[in-house]
Amino acid sequence: MKFIISFITMLLIVANSVLLLSQYHVYSSSLDEKEASYFYEQEVELKFKEDKIIVKQHFNNLPQGEIAVVWPISSENRSCDLSKSTNCDRLTEDLTSFKEGESLSESISYEIPFKDGLKDGQILSDFLVKLEKGGVSYTTLHITDELKRGGMWVSGLPVLGSTSLDLIDYSLFEGEGDLRDLYWQKEVLPVQYEANYYSLYSHNEIPKELIVQLEELHLPNREHVSVLFTNKKNDMNDSRIIFIENEDIASIQRELIVKQVQLRYGIDSADPLLAEVISSFLLDRPIGTEKANWMYDTLVNYLTTEQLESWKAEFEKKNQMDAEKLDALLSNILHLKTSFFALNVQAGAEHFPLLFEDSRPVYINELQQENMKVLFKEGKVLYAVEPLLSVLGYSINDTDKGLYVQNATRAFRFPIHEPFYVLNQKRYDAMSEPFEKIGSVYYIEEAWMIRLFLLDVEKEDKRINIIQS
Repeated sequence: MKFIISFITMLLIVANSVLLLSQYHVYSSSLDEKEASYFYEQEVELKFKEDKIIVKQHFNNLPQGEIAVVWPISSENRSCDLSKSTNCDRLTEDLTSFKEGESLSESISYEIPFKDGLKDGQILSDFLVKLEKGGVSYTTLHITDELKRGGMWVSGLPVLGSTSLDLIDYSLFEGEGDLRDLYWQKEVLPVQYEANYYSLYSHNEIPKELIVQLEELHLPNREHVSVLFTNKKNDMNDSRIIFIENEDIASIQRELIVKQVQLRYGIDSADPLLAEVISSFLLDRPIGTEKANWMYDTLVNYLTTEQLESWKAEFEKKNQMDAEKLDALLSNILHLKTSFFALNVQAGAEHFPLLFEDSRPVYINELQQENMKVLFKEGKVLYAVEPLLSVLGYSINDTDKGLYVQNATRAFRFPIHEPFYVLNQKRYDAMSEPFEKIGSVYYIEEAWMIRLFLLDVEKEDKRINIIQS
């Protein structure tokens, strides 16, 4: 049996020797605090039995310093694997780390209980050992099924080949990046088209026109993804496996490039808004949800041609991206501080307009307020209500009858879209509305803030001071 598997493996590896020569060893020399501090290669052997998975995981190009080993929670019978390791000098007795040493390759083995067996459409996640602060640059995956269940395996990695012998089913995958998920289904979908960074699985032939348009996509990620045209759609966050029900170019572009952007920049796929906005700039046209389209159009209409080119050029330089980093890039290009991305992520379905902020820190009664925002809008200076009034000792209650603000001695009611307010049960006319809701956040105009809450505002070059009278 070992001879058969070894022979098949050698044939498949030789057939793909060109790919092996182009392995990617180093991702980047400029890593920020959220990225891996080193990269390693891994070879994974999965043997599926009736009630468990036997895993052998081999690590190569390891750093010589101490490395913490993070085991899957469900793993059992953990040990060093001597089938490929000449010794187990680096794996500590408690199996929690590889200690400092000169060996650049280590191997381990463990088991994952699999009592219910393999089910059609099953997804396996978080079943591999991770090395703390490490990133995977290249993965080779062997799958052996001793029960010969047939079907198809999808990992996101390029498939080099699969075969069914008398006693086993065997598949081999390899490619850049980590193995995040493993998917199995009984129905076999053939690969209709394969490119460097994606494979398309479908019963239907992919139209030539569609392939031409796909080849025009400038996908930013190095990692291969697998695209299955099937109605067995699964929600798989941060996965290299994509399920698409419709085979039209718009659906494919939206799903494929957004997934690639998420992988490329480490963006949480649970909320695709940021990835959709970035994808829109990469495609030079809006894609995704209505809010993503609105954010894209807002920036395109505001930025000059030169600023727009600088904005898009920044995407090529970055390895990680989130709302705060996008805001920092945009603020740098515009030379004005903005939280356009962060506030729109926080606002949910609400649209938060492109507004600019006073970058000076705000002090209330000599205490700096970290969460205080001061916005400029249409000639007005607006202060975020909740952090301001909370520090001043007021409670805030937003109801269908208006905004109620009160402390021990003063009680306000501000009706919605009505030209008056009530203070301690006495009505006062108002020429303008003191409060404005932007997105899901209330703001108060500076002049009204001073008048209603008896404050003094002093603005210095490096700070804003708010003092209760």
